[in-house]
Amino acid sequence: MNSELLRILNLPLLQNEEEVAYGMHLDVDRLRTLSRNDSRHYKRYPIFKKSGGYRIIEQPTRELKAVQAWILRNILDKLHPSSNATAYIKGVNLLRNVIPHSANRYFLCLDIKDFFTSIPYFEVCKIFLLIGYSGKVSSFLSKLCTTRGHLPQGGVTSPALSNLTTTKLDRRIQGLCSRSNVTFTRYADDLTMASNHPEVLKGLIPTALKVLRSEGFEHNQNKLRLLGPNNSCKVTGLLKNSSEPKFGIGNKKKKRMRCIMHRLVIKGLVDETYPTESSIEGWLNFVKGVDRPSYDSMKQYWERLKLKPLVN
Repeated sequence: MNSELLRILNLPLLQNEEEVAYGMHLDVDRLRTLSRNDSRHYKRYPIFKKSGGYRIIEQPTRELKAVQAWILRNILDKLHPSSNATAYIKGVNLLRNVIPHSANRYFLCLDIKDFFTSIPYFEVCKIFLLIGYSGKVSSFLSKLCTTRGHLPQGGVTSPALSNLTTTKLDRRIQGLCSRSNVTFTRYADDLTMASNHPEVLKGLIPTALKVLRSEGFEHNQNKLRLLGPNNSCKVTGLLKNSSEPKFGIGNKKKKRMRCIMHRLVIKGLVDETYPTESSIEGWLNFVKGVDRPSYDSMKQYWERLKLKPLVN
């Protein structure tokens, strides 16, 4: 154990499994049971994607969630991912992922296939070793954060660990982009590279994919996109096109939401995605953080609608 490094990072000094359990106020034998990757400690179920297919969610039990929450709060939240990582960071929203690209007109978007499950146990263990824990404690903490030998999508610690374990990937892609004056950000499994020169982005594709593979990842072939000013540039859910110089929710989304709001308030008809006033308010709160001009206009429209009587 590197006590000096742990003190510098303001992390708990944990020398063995007993001290880990003591810090969590749990019996060490019970904690060892939770670390054995028993399938009983996770509920597995599918979530269907809008684009087709599904992803498997592995949700830890309430007890294991509490254990992972302790690791997140006391260890992982005190560590910092690369500057290219923009997801799963407190106080940071989608704008952080697109603002670096605002001056560019062309965008190369790559999607990592099976992102969480592609991050193996030993990569998680490396993180705990690097910050100063012994091999035994690092292994113990890693087992509490993984299942079936990988990060579970649904684990409390998985988002933070996914950022930390991809630091080398971020550094390599950033180095590749820097040589070509290309901006790069990564929002979880979405990699975005931007430039004003489409041929430069095209030239990056083979090397970027090679870097991904060498780091243990595969890209989703159906989601590799090279976008430009002649089409709507959608980057992690936000749009930039010829009519909107900045990234935002886009005119199409605003028109659809106006229709949904009108149908709900004036005609009493609901949309399955936004069936209630509270769900629309939630959407407005999201827009407030990523596209303030659109929020202001949509909020005013919403408030005016609510003053009108319901048509029976």
